[in-house]
Amino acid sequence: MKTNNNFTILIVDDEKFNIEFAALYLKEEGYKVSFALNAKAALETIYVKDISLILLDINMPKTDGFQVCQMLKKDTKTKDIPIIFLTAQTDIEYISKAFEVGGADYLSKPFNGIELKARVKTQLQNLSYLEEIKHKQSKLAQLSITDPLTKLTNSLYFDSQIKIQQSGKKDFWILYFKLNNFEKINALYGFYASNKIIRRVATILKSKSYSNAVVSRLYGVSFGILVKDYTKKNIAELYKGIYNEIVKDRELNKIVNITAVLYNVKERSLTIPSLYKQIQLTLQELDKERENYSFI
Repeated sequence: MKTNNNFTILIVDDEKFNIEFAALYLKEEGYKVSFALNAKAALETIYVKDISLILLDINMPKTDGFQVCQMLKKDTKTKDIPIIFLTAQTDIEYISKAFEVGGADYLSKPFNGIELKARVKTQLQNLSYLEEIKHKQSKLAQLSITDPLTKLTNSLYFDSQIKIQQSGKKDFWILYFKLNNFEKINALYGFYASNKIIRRVATILKSKSYSNAVVSRLYGVSFGILVKDYTKKNIAELYKGIYNEIVKDRELNKIVNITAVLYNVKERSLTIPSLYKQIQLTLQELDKERENYSFI
């Protein structure tokens, strides 16, 4: 949870006395305070500074508080900033409009300093809780597409990227890698050492891939790399770079045998299960012919 000095509050009012009065109480609580005397200055400040909350006077010349609020709520960069309206009006329709345009709360002028601090505190607490929830949701979303062992993206994410590429007009490449005879490796070296091998292979795949590639652990000892905008020659070079890196690794060279299918996906209507079926059939042919890789 943030402390008060992490928040910057913008006070917007065409009367300096109201600004000074509000600022006095807010500074007592440790908040950072900024101010503007009109809508134009307020908007300029909002887009320059990291504003946490706005105390916004409704009755201002040229552009009133309602209009300012509507502008801010339409912009994705500012729509989540809570706005507390300041008004001398007590008419229910007037107050209702403050909420309709996106206001979070309102204070009647002349306002009480204690009430001001209480309402500001409530809105900032709500803001903090909202940010915390968003952070947790983002973290959960990231975890849902991440392979826990290798920290690469997982098959769920990889398949979603295939669908995205199929919806476009360009061909793309899938490089499918499989570690062979891993059951024997697991039996010989044990679970911990086998996981270490998988992580090491994952590191090589990630480090040798193009910067715009999607590198994922698909399942078990299978990995996928999805790339677009590269020629067959580029793909061959990418495969050779990965293969040579594994061969150079003294530990992996003694243990790991890798097979790869380099698939130029051109079919827009091909389902993902059908795509993988073609890869599996090619892998079976490679096993028979004892080849390391194949283009399809």
